Amino acid sequence: MVNSTLINLTFEQGVPGADEAAVKRYYNWDEEVYNPILQEVNGVMGADLYRIIRETPEYPPTGSIRHHQNFDTWEAYDQTQTGSAIRGEMEAWIKRRVIEFIWSVLYELKESFSLEPSSGNIDTRIENAPIMHLEAYRLSPPEQEKYIKWFDEYGSKIFIPLFLESPGLKRYDWFKDTGRRRRTFTRESEYPPYLSIMYFDDIKSFETYTKSASLIAFNKALRTVFPYGLNYKWYVEYQLVKSWRK
Repeated sequence: MVNSTLINLTFEQGVPGADEAAVKRYYNWDEEVYNPILQEVNGVMGADLYRIIRETPEYPPTGSIRHHQNFDTWEAYDQTQTGSAIRGEMEAWIKRRVIEFIWSVLYELKESFSLEPSSGNIDTRIENAPIMHLEAYRLSPPEQEKYIKWFDEYGSKIFIPLFLESPGLKRYDWFKDTGRRRRTFTRESEYPPYLSIMYFDDIKSFETYTKSASLIAFNKALRTVFPYGLNYKWYVEYQLVKSWRK
């Protein structure tokens, strides 16, 4: 099986004041037309559609993660006939002021942690994981350097294996922003340099994790490097709505 190494996070919302019926038509089109056709594009390995669990103005209510094989196929996406056509349709929804994109960013999977047996090849796709938790910090360049060093030495080797002992936590994936963008017409243009995505069986499993001794120890250890803590850029949970796979 060909693996996916990149994810394109594309999260959106209806334009404030937009006709509700038009917004509903967009979401139907996204689920019934856009994402299924997307799977015909070479290098697109799948897509996952999500809806936020607890609505808040801080985060977009819906969005998707597209799984790409590699940089070459991601770059070639717009040159394909299918990719170009569906991109044009998507832009038409935006021009009609029906939908607006909040995030659109390409991340590369750097490390993946799981208790499940692995072939050794990392893959961004995961099955049977209904809850996704996004977590990322606001990091200045000096903080970023310190954080990466600490994560490599302690976070990934000591604490994440302990996290995985929490009931219902299926996987912990660590991503790096590639700096590459396909859409420039997004509300946000600055993204966290590093992103953690955690997958859970259900929301109760996530809530159990947030109270776990391993997370308390992690935060305590992190404060030895960052005495005043780190500010979150993203900290939010989404529910899986539907998945597509090749």
